[in-house]
Parts: sequence; C-alpha cells; structure tokens
Amino acid sequence: MSAKIKDVAKKANVSIATVSRVINNVPLVNEETRDKVLQAIKETGYRPNAIARSLKLQKTETVGVVIHDITIPYYAQIARGVQDISMQSGYNAIICNSDADNRKEEEFMDLFYQKQCDGIIFAGRELNESVRRKFEYMNMPVILCGIEDREGEYSSVINDYDQAVYSLMKHLKVMGHKTVGLIHGDKKRAYNAKRNEEVMMATSKELGMKINKNCVIDRDFTMKGGYLAMQEMLKGELPTVVVCGNDEMAVGAIRAIEESGMKVPEDISIASLNSCEVGRWISPNLTSINHYMYDVGAISARLLIKLLEGEELKEKKVIVSHGIIDGESVKKL
Repeated sequence: MSAKIKDVAKKANVSIATVSRVINNVPLVNEETRDKVLQAIKETGYRPNAIARSLKLQKTETVGVVIHDITIPYYAQIARGVQDISMQSGYNAIICNSDADNRKEEEFMDLFYQKQCDGIIFAGRELNESVRRKFEYMNMPVILCGIEDREGEYSSVINDYDQAVYSLMKHLKVMGHKTVGLIHGDKKRAYNAKRNEEVMMATSKELGMKINKNCVIDRDFTMKGGYLAMQEMLKGELPTVVVCGNDEMAVGAIRAIEESGMKVPEDISIASLNSCEVGRWISPNLTSINHYMYDVGAISARLLIKLLEGEELKEKKVIVSHGIIDGESVKKL
C-alpha cells in the first residue's frame, strides 16, 4: 500500500493541514517542523497526488514547449535551457518536436490545452496566423523563443542576427578575405536563412567584398547538406572563404574539400553562422558565431515563469547578444 498524507502526519507528529502546507510551500510552518515533515515524507515514501494538487492550486506546474527540430543543436540548446530553468522553478516541460510542420504545431497546441499546461514556449519556424489563432483560443501565457511577433502581441526572446552576420563578415574582411561563398539551409523552412543571406549581400557591398551568386547554395542544415553543397561549389571558381549556415554544414563542407585533395584553411577558409559543440572538436576548429542559444531558452523559461507567477514583463522583446569564435578554419591572407 502506498503511503497517504495521514501516514506522514502521524510519523512527523503534526496535523494533516501542516503536512499540506509544507507540500504546497505555504510560508506558515517553522523550519524545525518543516524539516520533520520532509523527513517523514522521505521515510514513508509518500508522493503527493499531482492531480489533486493541481485542482487545489488551479495550476499543473507544466509548460508546453514547441521546438522546430530537436535534432539540430541550435534547438537542442534551446530545449536544454528551457528544461533546466523550468525544473529549477518547480515546473515540468513537455517538449514537442514540430519538424516545421504547421499541422503538428496545431496538434501540439491542442495537446497542451488538453493537458492543462500553465503556459507555452514556442520555438517553431514562424508565428503564422493559424498558430496565433490557437494562442488566442487557449488564452494562456506565451513566450516566443528565437522568433519575433511582428505585431507585438506576444513577448519574445531573440538574437540580433543582423548584427551577428555583420560582425562575422567584418571579421573575415579583417582577415583579408574579399570573395565569399555561402552554403545555407532552405529559406522556406528556416526563419533566418533568407534574412542572413540578405544581410551578407548588403554587408559585402559595404565592406568591398564580393559574393558570387554561383557560390550561394541552399541545402539541408546537416553535415550531408554541407557536404553536397560543397561538392557542387568545387566544380566552379572558388571564393577564398565559404560561410556555412551552421557548424554541422561546415563539417560536411570540410569533408568534401578534403576529399577533393584540398585543405582547410590552406586552400580555402570555412566559417559558420551558428556554432555548436562539434565545431570546437574538429580540426581545424571552426570560426563561427556563438548565439548563446542555451541562454535564449533559459531566458524564455524565466519570462514565462514570471508571467505564471503573476508578474508583469517590462520588455516585450529581449535580445540576446552574440560572440565571434575565432577558430583555426579561417586563414589570414
């Protein structure tokens, strides 16, 4: 038989009401009594009924999280940041992978509603009208993570991608590079892919650099995508440096370069628009942009929990800074 709350009260020699106050963190119990109750809970193996507790508190202490693609380290870091902060704050996170599929996103919204989640962190591809209507219907706190609400209705945590791309291009210019190639992901599926390309084009003109349109290739945001794109680029006139959409694509590109008999960075340099752990462990290690995606997820969770605890958010938009990792994959010319 599982232990009941009355067993804990008897063990600690206190009332059932006192045990309930300790379980629900009501600040009316002195430390000595609280310690006795916690020890009794441990010894009896008592587990509070989550359903009964949620009915009493009118909250489930659960947040729903939609992630674009959990297999991509960019989103995995977001998920880890959300989960760590949620757990530290006493909340559970239901993390769902949408694959940039609008139908799946809507189904997950329905799931969160059925599970009576207290709030939502949305790190999908974009905030479209169907998802917005779901938010309105569900009427619960929402934080956008990695994407922005152009209408300003929902708070968001984002990166300054424009400034990050500009910083990397300026770094490449300082390193002496004047011709640049770009291997990027599908602009229809990636929130920032199209914008990154636009900023790179504008920045290259400003800095006196050149991006040949024949050296701009879209593939999947994977090692294989980078590998196939680099194989295609190797058939034509090469730039001095190729910028990849993320470190995984850069790893694939380096593999294709090495198979062709060339070397990085001796024959061609490689840089990345989005760093992850793999970029630090390959040789040569990668020059890339660190967007601090764990922090993006962690800040998103903190903001949502503030809303759930009844606090008002001072800012509608939080911008997380970036850093340039000066690796060995870019040669100084």
